[in-house]
Parts: sequence; structure tokens; C-alpha cells
Amino acid sequence: MKVRSDRVLGPIFLAVVFDLFDTLVDFRTDLVPVVEINGKPERTTSFNAYEALREKDYTLPPYPDFHRLWIETSKEVWGERDRDPEHREVTSRERFRKFVLRLTDIQPGQCDAAAEIAMETHMERLIGSTEFDSARLGMLARIRDAGIKIGLVSNFDNTSAANRLLTRTGIAPYLEATLISGEVGYRKPASRLYLQAAKLLGVEPGRVLFVGDNFEADVSGPQSVGMPCAWLNPKGAAPPGEAVPPDFEIKSLSEIHGILKLDASQ
Repeated sequence: MKVRSDRVLGPIFLAVVFDLFDTLVDFRTDLVPVVEINGKPERTTSFNAYEALREKDYTLPPYPDFHRLWIETSKEVWGERDRDPEHREVTSRERFRKFVLRLTDIQPGQCDAAAEIAMETHMERLIGSTEFDSARLGMLARIRDAGIKIGLVSNFDNTSAANRLLTRTGIAPYLEATLISGEVGYRKPASRLYLQAAKLLGVEPGRVLFVGDNFEADVSGPQSVGMPCAWLNPKGAAPPGEAVPPDFEIKSLSEIHGILKLDASQ
């Protein structure tokens, strides 16, 4: 564990807020299905959505065209979203409706139902491409048993899928505050998310530790509201050049206990 050289030790932390993907739950790109498109292998869930729509007898273009529209729509939506200075979220339902509207053979009255099928198929494959180390439940239990509150803030555009994942992994019962961007309407690093998490937990931001792997979202974001942070950096990546370093830098979530001063007996 690295501690920022100018960090002044303050009062004990009363709450911890975690990021979800690649922090509590690991996303595995190697578990995403592989299809061949124009003679090249590509990892995508689009073929699963294509097959699900075909099973419901929707009229569709050839799969390569379907996939091209799938990619073009996502890039367009995510590009506009990422350029928004307010960090507003675009829900997966909005994104998939835009996609289905480009499938011109689907009748207007069928678009909402088709978008729902494509979205749910995609989301199930997406959360199915994750890996969870059950030892992390023990970590959460130790934190909770020490009287420290636990929250979660995640950039994920489908709240229902996020909640299913939290339930399936067993994480959900440990959380006293859960903010998913698809429901809140804003994404990290919007400062309102960190402030809202602290408010829901009933703790001042300065006594909340934020833990996550993305520097902008999980370090610079919480720092903007005076919330200390622990950057999960297992590969030892260098921080952005002019960025303020994190309060703590860890290679594994197991190091959280040391930051929280939880000894083995707790």
C-alpha cells in the first residue's frame, strides 16, 4: 500500500464506498462471446441479441449489417455522453431504442418490445461475463462488523442488471447506499454522486473512503468533494501527469483492512 506523502492522518473512516466493475466484481472480456464478422473474430453480444430477436420472428437485416448498426449506435450514444460536461447518463433503454429504430424492417409498433429483448439479452450476457471472488464477502463482512457503513457507486447504464449482479454475488445485503448511474441520471466523476452517497450513509464526505480502479471516476471525482480515496491499481499504472495523487494506492482489495485499521481479530 502506498500513502500519499503529504496526507495528514485524519479521523477514522466511518464509511467506505466501492466502485463495482473491476473493483468488487471483475469484468472478463475473455468470457464475452466470439463471433466471426467479415472473416475476423470479434467479441460481442450482438449475435445473442440477433438470435433472440429472430426467435421472436422479427424481420432483421443480415447479421453483419445488424452488427454494424449495433456498433455505430453505441459509439454515437457513448460519444455524445462522454462529451457532456455535466456527465449525464444515457440509459441502456434509450440506447437500444435508438438502435432498433435503425432496423427499418421492424414496424414502429414493435420497436419498444424489440429493444427490450435486445437489451435484456445483451445485459444477461454482459453480467455473465464477470467473475466474483467470494472472499470479498468476507472483506465486506469485516468492514460491516466493525461498524463501518458500506456503499456503492457505479457507472452502469442498466440499473436492473446491476442489481441482479449485486444479488447473485451476495454483495447486496452489505450495502446501505447504492447509486447506479442508470437510475441516478449522472455518471462519475459528477460531484453530486459522491455527495449523495455520503448523504445517504449519513457521513461527512471527509470521513468516507472511496475505493475504485478508474483514476478519473474513483480518484479525481471523490477528491473534488473532499472525499479521500484508495486507487485500486493492481498493474502499477502511472497516474495522469498533472493529477493529484490518490490518498492511498493499493494492488488488492485485501489492503483495505489496513487503511481502515481493522486487525485480524475484527
